[in-house]
Amino acid sequence: MQKFVVLFQAPVPVGHRVELVWYEIVTAGMFGQSRKARPHEPVVTDLDTGVVYVSDRVLETAGAKLPHEPFEVSDRPPGYAEVARRVRGIVRGCRVITIRSFSDIDVQTELTIVPEA
Repeated sequence: MQKFVVLFQAPVPVGHRVELVWYEIVTAGMFGQSRKARPHEPVVTDLDTGVVYVSDRVLETAGAKLPHEPFEVSDRPPGYAEVARRVRGIVRGCRVITIRSFSDIDVQTELTIVPEA
């Protein structure tokens, strides 16, 4: 079994088949291209229900988030993102944690998965 921590809510029920896909985002900067890994922000897909859990930082976005307006995001990572890792398996444990620090509230999910062979 392997434990994965993701920095968003991904309440996948125990017993469901799941796929986690990590992307590296290729960015251009002053000194050429660089790759930005998102080790705690994979795309999590519940293969039994089709529900996808993902951070907005991995998807293409259209501008900034405005108050009281929906945030436009693509249904896929940007074209310059590359798959870095992929894991499929069965969820054996899922724990969604609310973290309070000063005035902020963050959420993370711990998924315990038995990977497919």
